[in-house]
This record gives sequence, structure tokens and C-alpha cells, in this order.
Amino acid sequence: MNAKLVKLGDAWFDYADVLVDVMIGYACNVQCDYCSITDEMRKENMATAPVMAALTEARRRGAVKVAFGGGEPTIRRSLLPLVRWCRDRGYRSVKIPSNGLMYSSEAFASDACDAGVTEFHISFMAHTDELYARIMGRPDALALVTRGVRNLQALGRTPVGDLIVKHDTWMHLADIVEHWAGLGVDTFNLWLVSLSDRNRDNLASLPTVSEMRGGIVAAFERGARLGVTVRSRHIPRCMLAGYEDHVADLRDDKVLVVTPRATFALWESKISPNTYAAKCHGCRYQHGSCLGLRRDYLERWGDAELRPTYDSPAAAAGALDSSATAGPV
Repeated sequence: MNAKLVKLGDAWFDYADVLVDVMIGYACNVQCDYCSITDEMRKENMATAPVMAALTEARRRGAVKVAFGGGEPTIRRSLLPLVRWCRDRGYRSVKIPSNGLMYSSEAFASDACDAGVTEFHISFMAHTDELYARIMGRPDALALVTRGVRNLQALGRTPVGDLIVKHDTWMHLADIVEHWAGLGVDTFNLWLVSLSDRNRDNLASLPTVSEMRGGIVAAFERGARLGVTVRSRHIPRCMLAGYEDHVADLRDDKVLVVTPRATFALWESKISPNTYAAKCHGCRYQHGSCLGLRRDYLERWGDAELRPTYDSPAAAAGALDSSATAGPV
């Protein structure tokens, strides 16, 4: 096998096209109300030496894109030295997902840019002080994140916005998009809240997509009017009929996730859509542009909302006659 290739799921990819996403630790400087990271997980941490060893091997095989996630990666003291180390060894793209609080420091924002961070992703919780504080747990959250975005913009960096779709945000998504677009953000990803680990029993946080569809569609349409990109990352295309162009395929990003516990393709994660329901069998998009449902969503709400596209009556009948739920992709 070519040493420049890496296997993600069932397919092989050129390392140069793959993003190596290293979860350097799950510690965080806040406790958001939907967070799935448990207290025990927050203690997990990847030592710097193994991180460097893994990235040295990936670079040797041709990798040029890296991300450092968590948790909250910006609170780790070794983050920016690691970023510089990657830059100096030929990594051309360095992505950091964050809650944005640390960028409220002009010095830190400047240091992050100087170190070599090329892509800034910020999880925007809301557009008002009240909702932001309720979700993130600190009353100054919106002010700090806003300052951070302005600091990055002043340095010529425009962050990507990650929005969590849940029981108290779906009806505000369009306004959240407009608020942050007003500060120059031009790309937004919608992520469905996950019922896993710490958030597993918080069932009220995840309504049906059918209930939330109006708010999600409003975000798509508001984004189109404003000239910004809004895309969904966790919802099957058949649940968003008419807006399929806004549905992202996680495989397109070619992400190899490296955690303290395991290494896997992004779409193999338990918080990614990777499970087909029985009625998906024979759908035109199965094993193609659709990865199915997230397992936690299927366990919570079943498959009633799915509207598969069948190419023949026989395929539809076969799917309806099937009584078993398919496993992961």
C-alpha cells in the first residue's frame, strides 16, 4: 500500500487531502449547558510528545492540514508552540475550533495569528446576552466573544461560525446568523445537539427536526439574503427537502480524528450521522451523498421523519417490509 495514503472508513485517501484533527484534551474554561464532555473526560489529555510523534508521522506521509480540538484547545499552554512547530514543518493549514473567549485578549489573538493558525472556528451560542449567558454560564460571554471576533477581524482573520441547534436556539438561528454576519462572519455550520455522555439524559435539548425545521430553513434563507453560507452538518437531506444544497457531507472534509482513546474518520464518530434506518434501504442517496442519521437521534425519535427517495416501487416495498434497523455506515 502506498505510504502516502490513509484509510478513512472503507476508502483510501491521499494524506495531502486529509485534515488530521487532534483532540489534545477535553478541559474547558466554561461549562455549557449542552456539553457532552463528562467530568472524567475533562481530565483526559494528550501529552505533547505523542501529539508531535503522530503529526511527524502524518507529515512524513504527506499531511499538510492539521486541527487542534477539545474541549477548549486555546487554554492549553502548549497549543501555540504546537502550532508553530507544525508551521515550521510544512503544515500549511492549521485549524482551531474554540468558544472564542480567549480571543478577547488582543495579545492572544495576535499570538495565535503569528504562530500560524490559518482557520479560526468559533461556536456562537446565541445573539443576546441573556441566551448566551444561559447556555455558556457566564454573563459576560457575548461581550467577550464579540471582542474576540473584532480582534481577529482587525488582524485580517474571519472566523467560521459553528451554531448548535437545540431546544432554545432553533427558533433564533436566523437572527444569530444575521447578528454575527453583521460582524463580518460569512460562513456558518449548523450542528445538531448530541444526546451523548454528559448530555445523554438531557432529552429536552433535542426536539425533532420536524419541530425545528422552520428555524433551520429560516437560517438558510436569511443567509442567502445576506450573501453568507449556512449549511447543515448533522441532518439527513430528506428531512430538509427543498434545501438539499445546504446539507453538507462530512466525508467531503476528509477528517482523521485523533483522540486520547482512539483514531477514526470523523463520520465514524458516535456524534456523527452514520446509521441508516430500515426504510433507508433502496433510497437513491444511501451509500452516496447521505450518511443517514445520528444514532442518538434514531434512538430518541425513530425514523418517522425520513422521506427516502426510491427509484422503483419494488425498492420502496423492500424497505417498508424490512423490520431491522441498519447498523453504522
